[in-house]
Amino acid sequence: MFTGIIKELGKVKSISGGVISIAAKSAGKSAYIGQSISVNGVCLTVKKIAYPVLSFDYTPATFNASALKYLKINEAVNIEPALSVNSDISGHFVLGHIDGIGKITETKKLGNSIIIGIKITYSIDDNLEKYIIAKGSASIDGISLTVNEVKSDTFLVSIIPLTYRETNLNYKTTGDYVNIESDIIERTVVSRLNDLGASKLIRGGEGNAVKEGNGYGKAGGVTMEFLTENGFI
Repeated sequence: MFTGIIKELGKVKSISGGVISIAAKSAGKSAYIGQSISVNGVCLTVKKIAYPVLSFDYTPATFNASALKYLKINEAVNIEPALSVNSDISGHFVLGHIDGIGKITETKKLGNSIIIGIKITYSIDDNLEKYIIAKGSASIDGISLTVNEVKSDTFLVSIIPLTYRETNLNYKTTGDYVNIESDIIERTVVSRLNDLGASKLIRGGEGNAVKEGNGYGKAGGVTMEFLTENGFI
């Protein structure tokens, strides 16, 4: 598990045959065989250390379902070692399990921040859009970010100068691909409500009451009674 707070920028040294090697000076000093490290948001396990280069195995499934396949030699990647028991959690809980791939559609300055638009181009379950929520959290290439706005399959995030300068976003341009992981808490709540047949409640659509005479109200509003009875609070 990770927090989405990037600790350093690594550099891709090689990627082929199911093995990716990354030069990471800081992480390399404390790395050990079997350690979990996030590389652009993908949770990988250290298999070999030749300081400062760390090598990791990756499966065909991980390669095909993430933006690892777009990496180039010497490209900058975000590095975050796994969360420890006494770690500070400054971002949000990030699992390192990629939900989909996004393509950068725009990058523009707004005041002292950078606005980046990301279009979802691939989703492991074809439903990633419903887990990206305005003002909610999302991990982009392993970076914990807040979603500003959602427009169908495209969403916007705002990057502060420090984050932009200290992560690989500083090197990304329109047309580049990034890994996306939705917030596990948001994903769990939405999935649970869908399992209960309450998708209309989440999306605010029109329809009949979920359960007549129970005080839940018509589709379009989730009540305290509904959340309490179904174990959310």
